[in-house]
Amino acid sequence: MKRKYIVMSSFFAAFLALSLMCYGSWLYAGKMAEEEGRRDTDRVNAEQTGGGVEQKVTYDTRYVLETCHEDTGETTRQQLTIPSEYTGMTRTELEDYLGKCEEAMRSEEQEAGLSRIELLSFSSEEIVVRKTYRKPEQETGFFLTVADGEVAIYNRSGTKLYEKTGIRVAGLPEDERKKLKEGFVVENEKDLYSILENFSS
Repeated sequence: MKRKYIVMSSFFAAFLALSLMCYGSWLYAGKMAEEEGRRDTDRVNAEQTGGGVEQKVTYDTRYVLETCHEDTGETTRQQLTIPSEYTGMTRTELEDYLGKCEEAMRSEEQEAGLSRIELLSFSSEEIVVRKTYRKPEQETGFFLTVADGEVAIYNRSGTKLYEKTGIRVAGLPEDERKKLKEGFVVENEKDLYSILENFSS
């Protein structure tokens, strides 16, 4: 019995020692990986700033535009002439400039689905800018209201006129005229045709 107790105690002590060693190795490996990551970051920053001298875009800097389409996963790269407004900019200045460009996106780019502009890499030799596009969500439904005394059909948000129906609002009951004056959303074509049919009957 005593021998059995000694064997079990020895086994437990060995297991505990092994567990502590594994845990210590895991902590050490994590610390070393963190230190390595910090050294890599410092090295990249040093490369990008030219070893302490802040780099700037010049007319000779290669400009690579990467276009990414999130819905298809397709990414294309093309080398273009450096935009004149980029020249003389530091990394921080270019990032700020691209941020302002993103805020002031042209409406046609927004309609095309442009959602993000970002600086991927920067050095005086080459800069890489990525434009990310996301397919715009299709608007569904219609907005009925009055235009020039007629029942008019707009897109759901009421910003684009599809057509004037030729149905004069003056000939409709008072409650319908009031509803149309305020405007209301119709969810689908079936409901739209049904409402227009009621108006014209």
